[in-house]
Amino acid sequence: MNQPELGLKIAELRKAKGITQEELALNCNINVRTIQRIETGIVAPRSFTLNLIFSYLGYKIEQKPVSDTNWARVFAYFNQIINGNFENISSHTIVNNFIKYSWIAGLAYFLLGFAVAGLDFLRNKDNLFISGKIFYIVLKIIITVSAFFYLGGFVVIGSKLKNHVLVISSIITIFTITLFSLYDIISLFYNSIEKQTIDGAKSITFGIIGIVFGIGLLRLAKYYGRSASLAGIINIIGGCFYLTLILWFIGVILTIPAEILEITILYIAFKNPKLLENKPYKEHN
Repeated sequence: MNQPELGLKIAELRKAKGITQEELALNCNINVRTIQRIETGIVAPRSFTLNLIFSYLGYKIEQKPVSDTNWARVFAYFNQIINGNFENISSHTIVNNFIKYSWIAGLAYFLLGFAVAGLDFLRNKDNLFISGKIFYIVLKIIITVSAFFYLGGFVVIGSKLKNHVLVISSIITIFTITLFSLYDIISLFYNSIEKQTIDGAKSITFGIIGIVFGIGLLRLAKYYGRSASLAGIINIIGGCFYLTLILWFIGVILTIPAEILEITILYIAFKNPKLLENKPYKEHN
């Protein structure tokens, strides 16, 4: 389906449901002027924009009018959330296009974390690079991408359950991990005399984030049970240890059970999408 037929189809579906252009624009996080230009055939929408419109209008595309991938839709929905459009995203779509990746990414982030931690330890203590700089850089990039999808799952969950503390802390954590990973890579190529100061900043930053993120997880307890409660408590305690600077290593140790519980939460969310509809979680003894 091409323009102008595409625009006419959207207008037809919209009017059949009694939806105004303004309502459609608001619920799809699109400018009203853009909706008008699409319906009149002046512009052709991008694939993920078209999927958002048809999804809201309840129309299933048998043959996609333009090429698209699950990845494009995933980033599109995540972009909606970052822009604050929390209320009008399909739970089913999110679960199938983001959370199914997030718990797997969480496993990758968890396992790769041991390798990165070991390499960083050797680098900081003896300035050793047993793996080579290229491998180290690739590993840092992979773990950063994994963190995006892993923590992105909590952005999705938090947005659907109106847990804005979780949403904001997750987004900040993604940004922080990216920023520090970039520094670690750049510092390979010069004598980073400020390394000790940066490490202190890392400890304080992750301490604050850990506490706030933990509070957000505690608010998930009625949906995800003891996994959320324990994950929240451990994150808060770990964050406090990070803030001491001296006992930061205890915070690192506590990160291990915390991440296991967080991955469990994401897996539960993947297997039980109805929990994103504000339905409390019933644990089985």
